[in-house]
Amino acid sequence: MSEVNSEKLESHVLETANRFRLILVDFADESEQTRMEYLCEEVERALKTVLPDQRNEFLKKLMVRFPVGSFGSKPLQKGKAAPSAPVIEPDKLKDAEFLVRNLLAIAPTLSRERKEHVVKSLHKAGFTLTSKAQGHYSDESVQRLKAAIQVGDGRSVDIDRLMELSILLANFVCKLEPLVWNIWRTLSSRSSIRQSVSMKDAMGRFVFKDPDASQEQIDNELKVLQRLIAAIITAVGRVGSQFAKNHLARFAPSEISALVKVERGSVLISHEVKCWRKYLELAGGLNEDSIETEIRNNIVGYVESLRKGMGL
Repeated sequence: MSEVNSEKLESHVLETANRFRLILVDFADESEQTRMEYLCEEVERALKTVLPDQRNEFLKKLMVRFPVGSFGSKPLQKGKAAPSAPVIEPDKLKDAEFLVRNLLAIAPTLSRERKEHVVKSLHKAGFTLTSKAQGHYSDESVQRLKAAIQVGDGRSVDIDRLMELSILLANFVCKLEPLVWNIWRTLSSRSSIRQSVSMKDAMGRFVFKDPDASQEQIDNELKVLQRLIAAIITAVGRVGSQFAKNHLARFAPSEISALVKVERGSVLISHEVKCWRKYLELAGGLNEDSIETEIRNNIVGYVESLRKGMGL
């Protein structure tokens, strides 16, 4: 075996032995059979990463460092007993710094599932894991998030996914906001409903701790945007019926007939001719621009009527 391969094998043996120690500490309250099952699983997992011709050597070295008995494999040698492994003093297992150093040493070799198990175990013990890169979120914030998206208790927050979701929502708001306000300015250039601040600027200042930015400001701006969108959508949904009512009120045959009857006219001209002439008179100002203006006015009027009730 080359010197490089020997060093790699020795390192792998050390990492596996450290994982054994963690298993014994983590499952100290379990039965001996359960602990042995976990140890056997760890041996099987470790052997998968060792070349077939090196497995016996790996097991020999492992038995020297951690002689915990048989792991379900055939004896490697007869006669001479394996030397005892270094004994860890009980006080060491209560030394937080010692345990942390060993945990950090084997962390690169742990699977994602194993790491999640360690994190959950530490969390249950009262440890709150934070970092400068991830930041800190309070239990209150987590509860508010779960309530907002209707997620039950017992599920932990994935900070990376939370960040990705924040990016998606920020992009959504920052692209939708200018579109909505441009449409509103086109519909009603004289309306008192105006954008006070860009959401992109407001969110940027808030996230990056501008002392003048507050959560209340973000909340207010989002509410204004939300209510304006809701009002416009509602108005668009009802403008058709409103336009139809206005149109029939002017151009319905019964309405034109009623107007003709109250007006003075020659008795020599038939009622039907008078109605036709009245229609032509009323329809004289009917064109594409006037219809579009009327529809816009109906939308604006409906939105403005919702202002007080919606807080715009």
